[in-house]
Amino acid sequence: MRRIRYNAATSLDGFIASPDGSTEWIVQDTTIDFDALYAQFGVYLMGRKTYEVVTSHGGMNPLASKSKDSVIVISRHMKQEDYPNITIWRDGFIEKTRAIKAQDGKDIWFMGGGQLAPPLLEAGLIDALEMAVMPVVIGKGIKMIAESDAAKQSYALDLMELEKLDGSGIVILRYALRYES
Repeated sequence: MRRIRYNAATSLDGFIASPDGSTEWIVQDTTIDFDALYAQFGVYLMGRKTYEVVTSHGGMNPLASKSKDSVIVISRHMKQEDYPNITIWRDGFIEKTRAIKAQDGKDIWFMGGGQLAPPLLEAGLIDALEMAVMPVVIGKGIKMIAESDAAKQSYALDLMELEKLDGSGIVILRYALRYES
């Protein structure tokens, strides 16, 4: 069974983007081996806004070389015929996510997705939170995990790894989620 790993850059105060969706505040660190990171995953799951940010990098788009079945965007607005090189899920994303998680293969990278995180957490589908905490405070913006009226529980985390990148001050935190009844 694959694991779903929620992986994102966050500000110290828990935001994954500024209020306008921008990420200019993310600190760059050339010691991070993104190719090795991407190689750990077989599926990349995200919402429309995250997809737009990732693909706005032109030639630096890490998803450009991935197969259609491995890049999944959850969106009510995007149409499959307009995006032939990716897979778009308009409905039933919890059930579809559960199905791809049950398959054999490399882990699933859940990218960004503050709005999608609550239903995935509530369904017990996210296995790990892997955050690159930037040494910045932005004050307001898009939360790493959006508030949800449906959320009726908190989630216990077990620290798996802590890494400090000396040159940039980025702290990488990796937690396993522990779902308790």
